[in-house]
Order: sequence, then C-alpha cells, then structure tokens
Amino acid sequence: MVITVGGDGTLLHASHFLDDSVPVLGVNSDPTQAHEVEELSDQFDASRSTGHLCAATVENFEQVLDDILYGRVVPSKVSRISVKLNSEPLLSHALNDILIAHPCPAAVSRFSFKIKNKDGGDTRPKTVNCRSSGLRVCTAAGSTAAMLSAGGFVMPMLSRDLQFMVREPISPGSTVTQMHSSFKPDHSMDVNWYSDHGTIYMDGCQVRYNVELGDTIEISSDAPVLNVFLSQGFSQIRSRY
Repeated sequence: MVITVGGDGTLLHASHFLDDSVPVLGVNSDPTQAHEVEELSDQFDASRSTGHLCAATVENFEQVLDDILYGRVVPSKVSRISVKLNSEPLLSHALNDILIAHPCPAAVSRFSFKIKNKDGGDTRPKTVNCRSSGLRVCTAAGSTAAMLSAGGFVMPMLSRDLQFMVREPISPGSTVTQMHSSFKPDHSMDVNWYSDHGTIYMDGCQVRYNVELGDTIEISSDAPVLNVFLSQGFSQIRSRY
C-alpha cells in the first residue's frame, strides 16, 4: 500500500507511478477549516486542501489505518483515462482529467472529434469540427474538479463513463449540443489535431505530452483502475457501530 501525505494533488502525482496492483491511501495534511475561511474572507481566500480523494486526516489516521489493516474496508476501483497518441499508448494514465489545448492559453485550438463504438458497430460516427480553447475529458473522480467548475455534472464515483467538454467553442452553430456530453466504456473518442502546436495535460500539469498538426489522439477508459481507499467506505463501516 502507498500512503500519500498532502492533498489531492499529491495523490494525483503518485497515481502516475501506480498500477492496479497497489492500493493507495490519501492523507489530507492541511484540510480547509471552515471557520478560518469565514473569519478571513475579507483579507484573502483561506481555502486550502479539498481532499476529495483523501480518506484520512491527522485526526483520524490511526483509526483509518486500523480499519485497513484489519480488513474492515477495501479500496474502491476508480476509473482512469487511457490515451493513445498516433496509435501509441502513452505511459501515464489520468485519474482526474486530461486537457488538450494549444500551449498558449490565448491561442485558438483547432481539432475535430468523434465518438465511436470500440467493436466497430458505428458504421459512420459523426465528426464534430471545433475551434475553441481546448478539449477537456474527465473521469468520475475528476467530475468534481475543473469539469464541474466549467459547468459539467458530477458523476457517481465508481462510474466508468468519461465526460467531455469543448472549452469556449467559437461559433459552434448546429453542433452546440455536442460540445458537452459523456460516453460509455464500450466507446472511445478519436481526436484529430489541426493546430501547429498542442499539449496533452494530464491531471493538471502533473504530466504533459506535445502534439503537432496532423496528430491523432484516442481517449478511452481502458486504463488500469486505481485502487483508492475513499472516505465513503469508512463512513459506511462507522454507521454499523
């Protein structure tokens, strides 16, 4: 078992070195204190670590560890994103989300995408052409992060679906309804990149890969899951006593 001490960012960083054989427990070492946020709101934002993926804090770490060691709780299988660049699988898998965009935030990203059935059942999947500030795809775990802030919806934590959103689309016209949706594990997303430069950002700035004009990117939930001890599991066992 791997224990991360910090916040969600620390656990996200560690996740890029883990496969589905090693469970991880996140310890939120500096959680946000509601009373401090309220008292200091006129001076600065006192919000600190959200700890959405962290099941333990300094206060309850000993009890949480006992519950794990005595087998009273098991890790949850949390979905991750698999990415292929020009048909070659990337080594890292995203636990929260990926963002594909021009490296300059002021530049336009040009690309197209289509959602296709992995078994080839879709004879002609519809291609959507986009000019925007990028494309974000998230897992269920990441649906409470940047995707939610951008107007997305929260997904059940153990869902294998992936949610996507085209950021700030330029004159989408009749395709406006296709700028934000989700797709099932038996589907994948194919992206064709039409800008001179681009970057695939995984889990914020944890990992990044460069893309160029003409590159193809395949996005799916085929990545190995991450076994994470989540706070919901400990809440359930507490309610039994």
